[in-house]
Amino acid sequence: MREAALFDLDGTLCDTSAIEHLTQGPDRDYAAFHAASADCPPRADVRAALDDARERGLAIVLWTGREFVWRDLTLDWLAGHGIAHDGLYMRWAADYRPATTVKAALLEDIAADGLQVAEAWEDDAAVADLLRESSVTAVHLV
Repeated sequence: MREAALFDLDGTLCDTSAIEHLTQGPDRDYAAFHAASADCPPRADVRAALDDARERGLAIVLWTGREFVWRDLTLDWLAGHGIAHDGLYMRWAADYRPATTVKAALLEDIAADGLQVAEAWEDDAAVADLLRESSVTAVHLV
C-alpha cells in the first residue's frame, strides 16, 4: 500500500470562511455554497502542508462531503490553483447521511484503492475522531 496524506476540501484546503453563512440557519443553501466555493482561495497553511506531503513522497488524496454533481467545479478549482492530487473522493449525489458515515465509507474506498492514510487534515472534529479511530496517527484539526 502507498502511504497518503488526506485533505478535506471545504473549510480545510478550500477557505470557505466567507461563505459559511450559506450553510447555516433555516435557509441553508448548499447549492449556493458550492457554487460560491469556486471563488474561494486555498488556505495557505493547508496548501503548504499538502506541498510538503507531496515532497515527502506521499500520495495526495482529497475527500469532501460535496456531492458528486460538484465534481467538475471541484476539479476546475483544483486546477485553477495548481493543486495536483492522486485521488478525489466525493459523496454520491442525494447521499444525505452524516459526514462521519459518508467519510467512513470513503475511507474504505481509499484503502481498497491501495492507499494507507498516514496523515490527514480535516475541519470536522467528529471526522477527525473517526480518522484517529481508524489508526491515522497524524490528524490535524484545522
